[in-house]
Amino acid sequence: MGLDIRKVSFRRLRREHLPQLYDWITKEPPTNRFWGYVQGHTYGQFLQEFTASIKGKDSTKPYIIYYEETPIGYIQTYHWSDYPGNEKYEELQKAAGLDILIGAKSYRNKGLGSKVLQKFLKEIIFTDPKIQFCVTDPDIRNTVAIRAYEKTGFEKTRQVDEVLDEPRPVMLMRVSRKKSFD
Repeated sequence: MGLDIRKVSFRRLRREHLPQLYDWITKEPPTNRFWGYVQGHTYGQFLQEFTASIKGKDSTKPYIIYYEETPIGYIQTYHWSDYPGNEKYEELQKAAGLDILIGAKSYRNKGLGSKVLQKFLKEIIFTDPKIQFCVTDPDIRNTVAIRAYEKTGFEKTRQVDEVLDEPRPVMLMRVSRKKSFD
């Protein structure tokens, strides 16, 4: 399948997307093993968490990734400075955060992740002039994600044991606005 990145778009997450997103995160290995914070939560708890973002009560901006008219994944961004405790990480200052999953099986492992990341950085994250960097924090075991981030221009900055109260070892990875997105 030849995938055309021009057919990818981002639409804000809406309540009607939540059943599909829940299935992607909880029922679709290998996706779910790195979105563990949802594991063990009821659907009601899941709804509560994502509904806050949909309503703007949480600073996370959630999007569904579409290929033409088909929802294929989820991507979110936020400002690291909105979350207390991150002041100790220099690379998180003036930085947006980013998380992504390609949920639809037929769109995984096709090299689409890095292209989606580039497009999202250009069209969403770096349109905010205050944001100088994007920093992501994949689980150190998530080699597929780390490779996709590296292909996009992210560089490893360091490994830390936990970020945003998620007790898991992660690799902080950063890309600058100046890298190629202006």
